[in-house]
Amino acid sequence: MPRPFSWLRRLVGSLRDITGDRRGAAMLEFAVACPVFVVLLVGGVDLSRLIILNQKLDRVASGMGDLVAQADEMTQTQMTQLFQATSHVASPFDFARDGSVIITSMSVIAGAPRINWQSQGGGSLTSTSRLGTGANAVVTLPAGLTVTGTETLVAAEVFFDFEPMFGLGLVPAAQLYHRSFFRPRVGSLKTLAGG
Repeated sequence: MPRPFSWLRRLVGSLRDITGDRRGAAMLEFAVACPVFVVLLVGGVDLSRLIILNQKLDRVASGMGDLVAQADEMTQTQMTQLFQATSHVASPFDFARDGSVIITSMSVIAGAPRINWQSQGGGSLTSTSRLGTGANAVVTLPAGLTVTGTETLVAAEVFFDFEPMFGLGLVPAAQLYHRSFFRPRVGSLKTLAGG
């Protein structure tokens, strides 16, 4: 005579067998974890590129500002030669396509810091100086930075359009901005000669 609820015992026994079987567990865990690891790896690559690019843009800003500030006078031809070096400093990033440098000379004119001259180059990115634009325009300096009396100040502003390599949204596209300020060491650099 059949035992009552024997079918239920068989079902519970089968469920124990299924839940106790560990074959394929590693494959399932790998399938769940793999997309997470890929996203972390891709995000790490884009984040590393952004960190390296920021370091290179800092070097471009400080290098350009320092080189201009070391000159006793500056010509547009010399500025063009300096701008050509930016692609080498920013390599392997395409500075000629995605970047731009603006050099600004400023001094006190009529009681306020004003622009003596500006020169832009190094890349084809269209950018506008955040300090001000045009000769004799009043300059917006960072807090704590002043220009007094007969002093001249040289600023180098660097702009770069960063695009992530993989575009998964972990590291967003952005326009990066770096700047540096130097006081000329030899000449006043109040004028930029044409040749």
